[in-house]
Amino acid sequence: MDWATVFDVKQKQRGASLAALDRFVSEVGQPITVREIRTVNRNQQNPFPSTDPLHATYRPFDPSVWVIPNSPLPPAYLSFLRWSNGGQFGTGERWFQFFDTRGVRGMLLAYLLPQYMPGVLPIAFNGGGVFYLFDMREPMTDGEYPIICAHAGCFGWGPQEWRPVADSFLAACRGTSSIETLWE
Repeated sequence: MDWATVFDVKQKQRGASLAALDRFVSEVGQPITVREIRTVNRNQQNPFPSTDPLHATYRPFDPSVWVIPNSPLPPAYLSFLRWSNGGQFGTGERWFQFFDTRGVRGMLLAYLLPQYMPGVLPIAFNGGGVFYLFDMREPMTDGEYPIICAHAGCFGWGPQEWRPVADSFLAACRGTSSIETLWE
């Protein structure tokens, strides 16, 4: 795939080495580690002021029970990372701020995605607080997962919380309309 022809605007990063891609593929779907559990637990805070009746009902999440998607990654996505490990790209009104191979798992855990949207893997922001995510709840079809989107402040599998973007990584990249319009 000639990724340079897919986007009109390109702020490309150096491509991931084969060693970095191998490490990413082997590590991104591993179960949450003790260190990661400690970090998630340390960052959880009661969102309710002490004067709010809900303050006493708050219970932090238990990240030790989270299931991280551990399925093969689409070849097209790996090809893209080999070409540009992260970066910003756009065509028409569609924008991507791709996470590099070190950032994917960090975003997955920082935004508590296994709690709110089990089965997704974040790959990019749109530049306006909306995530692009692989929907990995089902096995790949023809080497691809559907690409969906969800606002960073409102994750979940409810009907108003996410939207389908495309049936494949390449189709999502070739789109030209802003994904924000999917909620209109």
